[in-house]
Amino acid sequence: MKKEQMEEMVKGLKESKRPYLWVVRKDNREKELLEIEGEEGDDQDGNGMMVEWCSQVRVLAHKAVGCFVTHCGWNSTLESLVCGMPVVGMPQWPDQGMNAKLVESLWGCGVRSEFDGDCVVKGEELVRCLELVMGDGEKGVKIRTKAKMWKDKASEAVSKCGSSDLNLKKISSKVFLND
Repeated sequence: MKKEQMEEMVKGLKESKRPYLWVVRKDNREKELLEIEGEEGDDQDGNGMMVEWCSQVRVLAHKAVGCFVTHCGWNSTLESLVCGMPVVGMPQWPDQGMNAKLVESLWGCGVRSEFDGDCVVKGEELVRCLELVMGDGEKGVKIRTKAKMWKDKASEAVSKCGSSDLNLKKISSKVFLND
C-alpha cells in the first residue's frame, strides 16, 4: 500500500471513531505510520490496534468484529463470506476489483469504496463506507443480513449431506475406484 493510502487509512479509521484492528506487515510499515500509531501498536487515542499478523479467519469469526475492510483478494473474499462478515472493499489490483464488485453487486454483503484521481481511497470515503455497512440505516441492515445468509449457506454446504460434502464424496469415489 502506498504511503498516501496508508495515511488516508489512519485518517479514516480515526475519524470513524470505531474500534479497529489493522494488520500491517512489518515490511509495509512506514516510519511515519509507526509514529502515528505509537510504539506498542496501540493507537494514540486508544481506539484501535495495529499488529503485524493475526489469524484472519479467527478474527472474522469473532462476534465482536462488525466489518472487514479488505483489498478483496480471493482468499479474503471467501473467508468473509464463510464467516458472514460484511465487507468494505478497497481493491488494489484488477482481479480484486472484480471480487469487490461480486461482494457489492452480486452477493450484496458489502460495499466497494471509491477512489480519487490518484487511485487513493480518502479517509472520508472510508468513513462513509464504514457507516454505510455498520450503521443503522436500511442499507447496512440489508448488507449484514446478506452476509449472515451467505454464512448460513456455506455452513449448510459443508455440513453432512450438504452439497460440498456430497460432491467431495462423489469425486473421491471416482478417483479411488479408477485406481
